[in-house]
Amino acid sequence: MSELKNGFKGKTLSGSEFTVLEFLGGGGQGNVYRINFGGKEMALKWYHKSTVEKMKDPKQFYANLEANIRKGAPTKAFLWPEELSEWIDGTFGYIMQLRPQGYEELTRFLIWDPKKRCMKAKFSSITARCNAAINIIEGFRALHNDGYSYQDLNNGNFFINPTSGDVLICDNDNVSERGVNFGIAGKQRYMAPEVVLGGAPDKRSDRFSLAVILFRMLFVEHPLEGKYSTPPCMTPELEKKFYGSDPVFVLDPDDDRNAANNQLNTNTLRFWKIYPEYIRELFIKSFGNESVKPPYDRVIERTWLDAFVRMRSEVVACPHCGKETFISEGYTASCMYCGGPLTCRGGIKFKRFEVPAFGGVKLYDGQVRETEGDFHEIVAEIVRNKKDPSKLALRNLTKSSWNVKLPDNTVRTVEPDGVMPLIKDFVVNIGSAEGTVF
Repeated sequence: MSELKNGFKGKTLSGSEFTVLEFLGGGGQGNVYRINFGGKEMALKWYHKSTVEKMKDPKQFYANLEANIRKGAPTKAFLWPEELSEWIDGTFGYIMQLRPQGYEELTRFLIWDPKKRCMKAKFSSITARCNAAINIIEGFRALHNDGYSYQDLNNGNFFINPTSGDVLICDNDNVSERGVNFGIAGKQRYMAPEVVLGGAPDKRSDRFSLAVILFRMLFVEHPLEGKYSTPPCMTPELEKKFYGSDPVFVLDPDDDRNAANNQLNTNTLRFWKIYPEYIRELFIKSFGNESVKPPYDRVIERTWLDAFVRMRSEVVACPHCGKETFISEGYTASCMYCGGPLTCRGGIKFKRFEVPAFGGVKLYDGQVRETEGDFHEIVAEIVRNKKDPSKLALRNLTKSSWNVKLPDNTVRTVEPDGVMPLIKDFVVNIGSAEGTVF
């Protein structure tokens, strides 16, 4: 029974009953329905019978789903399976939370709308784009820390709020604790080369897929699709070559066989030099020989997380035109929109991060701590003096007082919502973390 009608009633393994209310959408593996489950509206993914028949071992897949439900979601960002149905006519389904309003599938951020002459969905700001990347990276990290890896990862796995950058990760039925291959047919464009060539997925292959997702979030186009890998007629053999045995990054500094061009890689060429060099270097490493050939040395989640957290703090509003652009401490940069000069003479150095001293820059809990912290909780913001915009101060956005040590060793207190001037060699203590103005 691949298609369920409105009013269809089924049972879960726990004996609870659900009722199908309406069809929400379909995909290659199955259909998704809105259901009533215990008086609450939830979502049901129901597999096509043909999908189950193609699985290497449907009973093992079913048992893995049951084990994942018992273990629970790595974080609240996952639309994780919560209940498993009984088998009905050779197939089954699982129940999860409904996707809230205001979230767009990542696919829509990658598709051009010719009528509106823009992407079907777009981020409201660079900060929102950075937040989305940080959320996705944190999701991968939590998943791997729990011992899981993905089976089938692609742009359809992520729902993103374009304004805040909040992310919900779906299609988690293909996640396995052991990385065994259930025979789920994924998209080669997002697979690591070793998986394209028949290897079993694991956290290393996930890291390659993560790099593809992050690249497309920034540049829209695919990192391995240039002049060499886009033949007039794509065949399965060529697809296996371009994504498996001989993938080449479109901006590989040492191999121009697949070089980006203005017909295929417009966005990549336009935005490549806009993003910071440390971001570009990570993509070069992610798709260079050391990553696409054995032993598959991949950029880990912690490195990506630090890079995107750093970049988010270098996104500022241009004082000339008001649009978002990038700034780095110690440099004079030009606004990417109006070309106006932006000068940043210093910053604040914590143990793990440095942030530029520029009006509007926000500091997050995870940046100031010596160890892991919350990269979404804002603890401070750099503000300009209203009478003299060249003078900057750090506003306390926490609920606790700060201590500030001056160069003469005197100590002052900054109460919540108070400010401290950003003067060289001032040392601020935010909780147990210490930052020095330079």
